[in-house]
Amino acid sequence: MLNNFEIRIGTQFIFGRNVVSQVGKRMRGMGIHRVLIHHDGGKFLYDSGILNRIKESLQKEDIYSTELAGVRPNPRLSLVRKGIELAKREKVDLIFAVGGGSVIDSAKAIAMGAATDDDVWDYFTGAKEPVNTLPVAAFVTYPAAGSESSAVAVINNAEEGKKLLVSNEILRPAIAFMQPELTSTLPDFLSACGIVDMFSHVCERYFSPDEEIGVIDRMAEGILKTIVAVGSKVLREPDNYSCRAELMWIATIAQNNTVGIGRVQDWATHEIGNELSALYDVPHGATISIIMGAWMRYVYKKKPFRFCRYAKEVFDVKSENRSDEEIAYEGILRTEEFFRGLGMPTSFKDFDIPTNGIEDMLDRIAFRGTDDRIGGIVRLNRDDCRAIYTAAFENNEQQ
Repeated sequence: MLNNFEIRIGTQFIFGRNVVSQVGKRMRGMGIHRVLIHHDGGKFLYDSGILNRIKESLQKEDIYSTELAGVRPNPRLSLVRKGIELAKREKVDLIFAVGGGSVIDSAKAIAMGAATDDDVWDYFTGAKEPVNTLPVAAFVTYPAAGSESSAVAVINNAEEGKKLLVSNEILRPAIAFMQPELTSTLPDFLSACGIVDMFSHVCERYFSPDEEIGVIDRMAEGILKTIVAVGSKVLREPDNYSCRAELMWIATIAQNNTVGIGRVQDWATHEIGNELSALYDVPHGATISIIMGAWMRYVYKKKPFRFCRYAKEVFDVKSENRSDEEIAYEGILRTEEFFRGLGMPTSFKDFDIPTNGIEDMLDRIAFRGTDDRIGGIVRLNRDDCRAIYTAAFENNEQQ
């Protein structure tokens, strides 16, 4: 049964070939006059010509633009603060993100900070609740995090070693431009990180403590199965427009809560993995591929039905008179096999991550609730998370 829920996805999507040509007219139609273009400064933006085309499209409609480059994976609070100062000084009325999830998250944070005199970090620590924001537009060049229509922004405070998020409906971008053919030149590792990220966003919602299977579960299973089929193919055929388009749209629906409504969600893999980003600056997709298998092996025996269902529906694992636990375990092995087939790490060792920071990472996890734990399908305390970190280091595949 679906629990009570509310959802409003107000993002307008402009999806398809050559949508960059529509940028200026769409901005003018929204009544926008002054724009801050935010991006990572990467070579791709210049070599592809996409940044110049966006500027030209804006200029054609007499829309003023200024720029702030320098976004890094695990976007930094320090750059957000610079963006807020610039947005206020230039009196912009929209933040235009050109990039992937890190750029869009950084743009969301700038938009929040530029609309208030509050310290934007207070929204991430929970000291204050955001009530206003400038509108955000996103031109997606890297489909992964789904930030182009999600209500979430994640920022890394490198000075404090904290990676925190804000979740609020006002953060959903007003408009998203999605041009799949642009992603054909992404390096394999970035494409693989994105595939793992979108896969995990669905899993965090799918692994719910409820054992009843309904329409949301079947939607999630279909998405996961498609990612497995398309994800491997796109690395072999990087110019395959159909595969690129599928993945770009999947990244969006994986994170805008389409398959998360009305259910208890998990998010333990993200919370445990995020500390690898905060402490070691590991790319987000790699933190997920490293932690997910270890998390699954640690919790699956407590909820074998759902993990068994996942194995059968996503990876076509056959029953063959085996128990739910045996089927579930094969699904876990298939998950890690899928990640490795994308060239992704599945252990600390694969990414040369030390284990001397485990206690530090545990200190930073926001255990909460009356039981002081994290997770949805299985509630995990500090000792549980330590065991998962240790298993991820060793990549212990023993059942």
